[in-house]
Amino acid sequence: MRFSHALMGLAALLALAACARLGEAEPLRVHLADIRLLPGGLLEQRFQVELRLGNPNDFDLALDGLTFALELNDMPFARGLSNQAVTVPRLGEARLRVVASTTLLDLVQQVLILGQRSDLSYRIEGVVYLRGAARRKLPYETSGRLRLLPAQPNERPLVPL
Repeated sequence: MRFSHALMGLAALLALAACARLGEAEPLRVHLADIRLLPGGLLEQRFQVELRLGNPNDFDLALDGLTFALELNDMPFARGLSNQAVTVPRLGEARLRVVASTTLLDLVQQVLILGQRSDLSYRIEGVVYLRGAARRKLPYETSGRLRLLPAQPNERPLVPL
């Protein structure tokens, strides 16, 4: 009987230590790695979005899913979610492909804007869901810019600025 109480106490202490460690976690860094138009209908466009997940923490982050909203050029563009499990290694990265959807109007607005610009600004915000007993969720937000057209004749397009 005493052994089982001691074992349960030890398990509770380990769970508290894990929660305390996650409480000190730095936010996951989520960057836009790629975006591709998928076949679809006229009113709703779907994209395959590849996200690069960076873990600045000294411990693995086991994710059970995520949500995200993507803004392009300071305007809402697409939303997506994923229930894919992925572990982002400590001080490492992982890639995750998710499907996002947008409306025809949002797509047309971006095409018109991109015709006048040589770069694209983006902002991604959302929530990652951690796998395990804690079932915690951590918010994240990232922004950046991509150069679409070369500024110089020998420069490569579509690179982060």
